[in-house]
Amino acid sequence: MRIDNPSREQLGLYYKGLDERAARSGPVQWVKCLDLGTQRVRLVNYSGEFTPHVEKQLGCVLGDAADHYDATLVIWREKNLEALSAFLNPRLRIEKLLGRRIDPHLLVFDQAVSRHHPLIDINPWSRLVNAWNPASNTYYYGVEDLSPEEFIKQGHIFVQIFNKLLKSPRAGLAHAAAVGLEGKGILLCARGQRGKSTLAVRAMLDGFDYVSDDYLVLGREEDGLHAWPIYSIITLSPMMWGDLYGTLDAKFVSNNSRKDKYVFNIANYHQRFAARYPIKLCMFTQLVPDPEPSVLACTQAGKGRAIAQLIHSTINQMGDRHDIATIRKFTGFVRDLPFYQINLCRDIEKNLRCLRDFLEYGVCGQQVNFPGMLHSRSR
Repeated sequence: MRIDNPSREQLGLYYKGLDERAARSGPVQWVKCLDLGTQRVRLVNYSGEFTPHVEKQLGCVLGDAADHYDATLVIWREKNLEALSAFLNPRLRIEKLLGRRIDPHLLVFDQAVSRHHPLIDINPWSRLVNAWNPASNTYYYGVEDLSPEEFIKQGHIFVQIFNKLLKSPRAGLAHAAAVGLEGKGILLCARGQRGKSTLAVRAMLDGFDYVSDDYLVLGREEDGLHAWPIYSIITLSPMMWGDLYGTLDAKFVSNNSRKDKYVFNIANYHQRFAARYPIKLCMFTQLVPDPEPSVLACTQAGKGRAIAQLIHSTINQMGDRHDIATIRKFTGFVRDLPFYQINLCRDIEKNLRCLRDFLEYGVCGQQVNFPGMLHSRSR
């Protein structure tokens, strides 16, 4: 059932019902702080079953309660989503009493806030509650099945919520990877299955500064573009995990819902994570059959292709395909940066040496040659 543009009074009753429902699930287990770089979030946990998921995935940004917060996220284990829908919407209860069949999936929209994203989404089919109260900047997330083998298949925890929470004219959540050396940060932008995660993780193991292999915060400040980490997990294909086996000191968490990636916790490398890291250039990753890797300065067309893939990947992952403001924002963030294409061969170690030599001996924004590695032609 869809409800459009309810009154403020009715919305207030919905949010009051969500607060009561969370409290009904049990006492507060703990209140923590999530430091997401551009936003500080108060995390209120009503379920001990949530604790290991939060600690495994968000350990690098999870801390004790703070004095100031920009937003609040309330999480709990919901035991009956159909009952919750009926609890919030009397019409559902009446229709059920009359024996009429009605969709228990409850969607509440406020067109003044968003035409495409509901303020409240209670979905018994996906077994999730997602809601946002703009007035208090409070987010709600309830889940029926918190068993590890099922919950991790949803992917990165709270990613859709973080997307809404971090969204501002000068910041946002991006689907990209980022590493760097001595303050020279590289934003690796490409669609999935293009080698971003493998290159980022292998670079971290070789002493590079590390921000992320998958999702990160991008923010434009007076002194330039910066990136912040969020997650303590990485995703690798089974083949890449085999190549890094024995090198990567990580704990297996699960596979993803498509079963084409393994998820690992890399808390043992938190000391290598870099926050507010300056992004100086973008690299468009490509897998090629060549025996050697290469780095090419992007032409205008190549730069456009790289930006398109960064934005396309981001808005598809976040469900923001209709959000023109987000598309323009991320384009503005990166369009003035130097762009390069790195062609990745099958040999991970060669790819890593190519990247390191480019950063150590090259100058950002200029084309430099290295025999057998860095080629001067543009693409």
